Amino acid sequence: RIYDSRPFESYDRLLDRADELIKELSPLEQLEVVNAHPRIGEKAKNLSALSRMEQGTRSANEDAVLAKWAELNKKYEDTYGFRFVVFVNGRSKDSLFPIVEQRIAHGDRNQELVTGLSEMVDIARDRARKLIAASSAASPAPKI
Repeated sequence: RIYDSRPFESYDRLLDRADELIKELSPLEQLEVVNAHPRIGEKAKNLSALSRMEQGTRSANEDAVLAKWAELNKKYEDTYGFRFVVFVNGRSKDSLFPIVEQRIAHGDRNQELVTGLSEMVDIARDRARKLIAASSAASPAPKI
């Protein structure tokens, strides 16, 4: 679907279109999108290089933090039927505990799905900005 919308003037336009299209997906397709996102606290071998960087380095109490994430991920998935997604944005894994606990507690499955999808677009926007900033190309960005 997004392919048919090409070309895009910029990554922002591409992600704007992705944000629009994600809302048009069937509920099953939306679940597939959210469940494609890695769990916070997953083993590094299961993460992309960008996910590893975003989730930070190991802390002194990493084993305890990862055990708590395994517990919270299970509780969230048991509650909603899909993976927890949050834009980590360089925050430590343990600093996110209150966020997942609050989101488990509110119990609104539809809102959680919308939030998870929105967070995924925010993650993609941040990654695109970082990749563009890291590029040293002096020429204008090509249409995508």
